[in-house]
This record gives sequence, C-alpha cells and structure tokens, in this order.
Amino acid sequence: MSVYMQNPLRSKDLDLLSSQVSFRQMEMLAEELSKIKGVEYRTTSAQTKPFDDRRMLTYAIELRVNSKPFFVELFDRILDGRSPSKLQPYVVPTKRWSLNFWSPTREAVVALRLAFRQPEGITRFNAIRLNSFIRKNQSSLRLKLVTSIIRQWGIEEWVERNLVDLYDRNKIRIINDYKIIPGIQHRISGQ
Repeated sequence: MSVYMQNPLRSKDLDLLSSQVSFRQMEMLAEELSKIKGVEYRTTSAQTKPFDDRRMLTYAIELRVNSKPFFVELFDRILDGRSPSKLQPYVVPTKRWSLNFWSPTREAVVALRLAFRQPEGITRFNAIRLNSFIRKNQSSLRLKLVTSIIRQWGIEEWVERNLVDLYDRNKIRIINDYKIIPGIQHRISGQ
C-alpha cells in the first residue's frame, strides 16, 4: 500500500512474494541486511501452513532497525495457498525509494487487503489503513476492477464474510464497500 501513498504508512514489516526462494537465500539476505548501519539480524524462520489441497511457505527475517523490531516476510503463495500467478496480471513495474521492483496495482492491493484469512479477517487497524489508502487513491482507484479481481480469484464470499465480520466486531465499514461487493450494505444492516 505504501508504494502508492505520498506519505507511506508506518509498518513494522516488508512483505515479499516469490515462489523461487530457498531458506538459504533468505539467510544470505539477512546477512546482507545486517551489514547496513543500524540493522541487526536476529533470526530467520520458515513456516508451512496447510490449506485443504495446498500449502503456503513463509520465510521470515527478524531484524532490529535502530533498535526497533522489523520483519521481512517472503511468501511463496497468495491468499489461501494459491499460486502467485493469480497476481501476475495485476502487477506493474514500480520505482520508489530509489528501488525498482514489481508491485501489485492499487486495485490488487485493495482485493488482497479485503481477503485477509479468517479467523482474524480484517482487523480494526487494517481497516483504518485500508480506508486511508482508498481515500488517498480515490481518483485513480477503479473499484469495478477490484470487483472483477475478487470474482476472478473466486473469493467473493470470503471478502463478504470479512466485511460483515468487520462491521459486527468494530462498527467500521470499508469506504465504498457496496461498490466492490454489491448488496453488502443489506447484509451488514440486515443482521
């Protein structure tokens, strides 16, 4: 999200996506990062999470940046263990912070943020961050494309459940949620 914001949101982690990285490569990255002034390498870990017939592998590097915790997480899958190729049509080359990299489009960012896995779903904190992102990108954000991405990924019910749960728990709605999931306002108010 921070890629598209003039004043990036503060974060304690950096999420990366690649299906072609090994644990040894993550350890080498951690060692390289620790050479930067003010960066201390603490631990590297790998965790596998199973989903029905799929799994997701997550590597994590725990760092201290100027004595504050910071994590670099690398995922080999998206959503509930689906191939990163689902995201491929929705990434663009980006240059920010003197770096060149591939980043999800604004619309893909919104779709991914609406699809946080249950039982946590969309937390109050993440809802506030997402609303800030939507507000700051309203002029360039194509909500019909967000809807299309959610449908293409087959996660409409998942996103709908997250939006209803978010309102039930926190009385917060995502800006223009009714444009992304038509009829959501009735499901939220009709409970």
